Amino acid sequence: MKINLKSLFCFKKKPKEEPSGKIDYDQHVDFYYSCLINSIILFALNVSQLDELSEPTFDPLFELESEIDYAFTPVIFETVFRNKRIDILLRQELLEFKKEIDDIPQELWEWEYLNTHQVWNKIRAKANLLLDKLEIIDRNYNK
Repeated sequence: MKINLKSLFCFKKKPKEEPSGKIDYDQHVDFYYSCLINSIILFALNVSQLDELSEPTFDPLFELESEIDYAFTPVIFETVFRNKRIDILLRQELLEFKKEIDDIPQELWEWEYLNTHQVWNKIRAKANLLLDKLEIIDRNYNK
């Protein structure tokens, strides 16, 4: 006589599940979109505008670097396009903007250069142009 130990001890075959840790990114698309827009807005601001955002818990220079990295995380970035929050025609231009940010030499990530160095002036102009193309009228950063 054969005894099925699995059924005796209540071991049942589980139905196939999606890989653990998978998040439904689509349900958070509005948040991801606002992160992307906010990151571009930060790069459109000059030093005095960035300085106005300073608080004990908010360092604009840190936010310049970290917000754009988060917004351009591939799965988050692609979620915004998959859900048509931004026209796919702007995808490549946004990726080129991110590359320009990534190419800024570390020594230029200082307050003293944000208004004066041509790299930062070019970045600021490009950020404003992107915001125009995205039809973003309100250039206020939303904390």
